[in-house]
Amino acid sequence: MIFAALVFLLAQIAQPAAAQPADPHVYTDPGMTFTAPDKAVLLNRQDLGLAGLSQDLQPVAAWVINPGKEDAHTITLAMEAYSGPPEQWEAQFESQTHSGGGGDGVLIRNKTPISLLNGMPAYFVEVAYGAGFDARKEYAIVWADGERGIVLSETSRIGDVSADEAREMLKQVTSVRYPLYQP
Repeated sequence: MIFAALVFLLAQIAQPAAAQPADPHVYTDPGMTFTAPDKAVLLNRQDLGLAGLSQDLQPVAAWVINPGKEDAHTITLAMEAYSGPPEQWEAQFESQTHSGGGGDGVLIRNKTPISLLNGMPAYFVEVAYGAGFDARKEYAIVWADGERGIVLSETSRIGDVSADEAREMLKQVTSVRYPLYQP
């Protein structure tokens, strides 16, 4: 009985590094970890791995805050395959955002160099798009880890969330050059 329990515990410890934790607020993989705010509700989370990424941003996790309410807003973690220079990823993100805007008047401004919690360099970017009642504001943290371009964003109606509030919601993120550890 004790041997079976020990084998079970060792199997739990030896799970692959990309295995997602039980906490619905946490997304983790070999290159990064993000913890969504306590009030966020998980909508979707998937591990595409490097092989599953394309040259276009793909959502790998999404949470909603205030679901079903007028001021509901989302936090999205998206990635794409990107092995170019990390310092050029923000410009590529900006180019893709403009070309994918569909004529909605995409405005990107206030690009600010920042560091993630563990010192990884990134940019905090403000994106506005849409018109009238459909106008949206996206605050995004944008960085590259050597294999992926990554965008962690908060999107809401214009005026519902400030830049400081978005920074607070997105701040619990760390990243390293991917992959730091290869078994």
